[in-house]
Amino acid sequence: MRGWCDPLTSPRPLGPLVDMLADASGEQAAGLRAAVDASDTEAIYARLAGVFDNDTASVCIVEDVHWADGATLDLLRFLSRRIASLPVLLVMSYRDDEIGAQHPLAVLLGDLATSAAVSRIGLQPLSEAAVAELSAGTGTNAAALHRLTGGNPFFVTEVLAAGSDAREALPRSVSEAVWGRLARLSNAGRETAYATAVCGPRADLALLHEVCPAAAEGLAECLNAGVLVADADTVGFRHELARRATLDQIPAYQRRMLHKQALIVLAEPPLDPDVLGTLAFHADQAGDTDAVIDYGPAAAERASALGANREAAELYALTLRHAGAMPDEQKVRWLEQHAISSHLSGLPDAAVGSFHDAAALRRAMGDRLGEAENLRQVSYLLWLLGRTREGVEAGRASLRLLEGVGPCPELAWSLVNMAELASGDFDPRRAEYATRAMAVGIEIGETAVVVRARAAVAMVGVTSGDTGWDEVEAIWHEAITTEGLTELGGIIGSTLCWFAALHHHLGRAENYIAEVSAFCTTHDLGVFLPFATGAAAICALHRGDWPRALAYADDVLTRPTTGPMQRIMPQLTVALIGARRGEQPAAALLDEALAATEPNELFRLGPVWAARAEVAWLVGDDDTARAEAQAGLAAATSPHADPWLVGHLRRWAYLVGGPLDDGPAVDTVTPYRHEISGDWAAAAAAWTRLGCPYDAAIAQLGGDIPAVEAALETFRALGARAAARRATQRLAQLRGRNPETRRKTTAADPHGLTNRERDVLELLAAGHSDAEIAAELYISPKTANRHVGAILAKLGVRNRTQAAAFAHRKSHP
Repeated sequence: MRGWCDPLTSPRPLGPLVDMLADASGEQAAGLRAAVDASDTEAIYARLAGVFDNDTASVCIVEDVHWADGATLDLLRFLSRRIASLPVLLVMSYRDDEIGAQHPLAVLLGDLATSAAVSRIGLQPLSEAAVAELSAGTGTNAAALHRLTGGNPFFVTEVLAAGSDAREALPRSVSEAVWGRLARLSNAGRETAYATAVCGPRADLALLHEVCPAAAEGLAECLNAGVLVADADTVGFRHELARRATLDQIPAYQRRMLHKQALIVLAEPPLDPDVLGTLAFHADQAGDTDAVIDYGPAAAERASALGANREAAELYALTLRHAGAMPDEQKVRWLEQHAISSHLSGLPDAAVGSFHDAAALRRAMGDRLGEAENLRQVSYLLWLLGRTREGVEAGRASLRLLEGVGPCPELAWSLVNMAELASGDFDPRRAEYATRAMAVGIEIGETAVVVRARAAVAMVGVTSGDTGWDEVEAIWHEAITTEGLTELGGIIGSTLCWFAALHHHLGRAENYIAEVSAFCTTHDLGVFLPFATGAAAICALHRGDWPRALAYADDVLTRPTTGPMQRIMPQLTVALIGARRGEQPAAALLDEALAATEPNELFRLGPVWAARAEVAWLVGDDDTARAEAQAGLAAATSPHADPWLVGHLRRWAYLVGGPLDDGPAVDTVTPYRHEISGDWAAAAAAWTRLGCPYDAAIAQLGGDIPAVEAALETFRALGARAAARRATQRLAQLRGRNPETRRKTTAADPHGLTNRERDVLELLAAGHSDAEIAAELYISPKTANRHVGAILAKLGVRNRTQAAAFAHRKSHP
């Protein structure tokens, strides 16, 4: 079975699967085809595995995955995770030079990175010797050709196929090479190549012949010349760059006419719903506004129904570019759909722009309710982008427009929005707004409003007293199993992930993360998935699995269009691990996180202030650590503030000896309360029960020598070199090794050895190398070597063996 991904403005949703099903037979294939036609995503996944006959091995080929739509990538992820149980060889081709760290395909490749079922076949550039073999007999200088092309096989073969005779006249670009080959074709051949380029990467042979009558004569010429390649049903270029270069060569009027002819042919009834996006593309290129309006919205709706939200957004944008003469009533609906699709696919700035335009249009139309609803959406999106003040202003403007309006969906949703905005400030009015929203929702029968308002009320218990988890979880499961509440499922689920991770409920958080990630992937909810992945990074950080934490964080930070709020947890993860290891400055990441939202917002910035305090403490800057902790505590003015956020800040204020004002929030649930009361043993035990070794070690720093020694061992096991240095300093204090004491002790030693030098001598006598001494004392090998040199000089011995013998005599006189 074989399918293709296309480089269209709006790729076909599930295009490769549609291609594969074209010739598939059997009941299972028919059922799957029906599920695709019905845009039934759940049925597609349910039937997919059944298509493969357990008695027959299948080869499933998906070409050009770098052009895949979002729904296809999700389908490939689904198959890849089950490949071990299926009789299938799944082959995916892609151009690695067309995907970077932020390409959607990079996420799928990352998911498969550790799979034992994956084999990769990479194509390396040609060597100069290989280029010489290819160019033998052509009169082309192999060395010059290799320098020109860098050994890229396509560039090499295109230049050679262009038939350049003079060495000085080598084509300067691939486009020139392609144009040179086209110039050698007859008129019929060029027309065939032009029509093929317009029809897409793989043109259906029947379509090509209808669009270009000259193909009857010119196709064979193109195939013989190597300009085109064909299989049983399709024809295309050997490389997409060749197709694009050909498109650039077609005169504008001719290109438009070819698109128009393709549009006419493909629009012949019965209309295949899978080509709606292609029809919209051809209509756009042909300048046929009416056809764009006919096919664009329908294609966007189909893409949205299949969960391909990004493709839907692109199709609505295409439609809007041609919507100038359309009635405002229609145009505003497309703006709103574009905004929703953009939001769900993780493009918040585009969503805000379209909702703003829609609100202005609703205002001009005198549609007060519609304007209020659009402003409500703007408010929510601005809050997600960290523009809290603007978000609150938009939310209040929405509610003002609804003053005096009776119960209606717009009023209910505006009240829900205000409840959620109040939650960000731990404002007690959130319950009041949510209760009003619930009452209106019940009165008008708006289920989604009622569920979301119930969730807002239940979250009060989670954020203010660490209770109510089961209630919120039940509401969330209701949302993800109720038709029409998909977005709400993403909102509640990502919120649960966020708070469970921050509250150190790691098992609970990891269960949420797995379920939310699967849900968001299935429904193309690109806006919420980074929250789950960021929470996974924090959980791995707490557990001490720092390599895994960094992998999760990098997954989010390298994604395109990731919003500032989605980046906070990954930024904290990377900054804290680097600081704890003493490897890299964390200031830039934490500065970016601090700038992600407006000042004095504890909900988002509480963890940032705590991280900044810890980073300062790790480098020994207690004054800055104290200032950062106090800055965070100054924002904790609400008696309903999350005790986990406040407690984390109090820890650092306590640890560096700063003034500790408990403030209005009361902590009866977190291990932090034990730390700041001086009960380090209870705190360490609580952190250990939660599965947080680093936090347990921090608590142990407040204990006696055995406790701090245990903390030091934990820091060493985690690779937390900077934290180990602080533990070592704490041990020195407990053992009375202050600078004055060290000077007196050194002076008392008959050979002038310091305490550290005596420690090094003891390890040296036991036969340890510099590297082993460094690991044992948690210093660098270079520092260990300096200590050894100082010891040799003070003892007046020549080498390590003599020093070891000296130490042995001292211990066994």
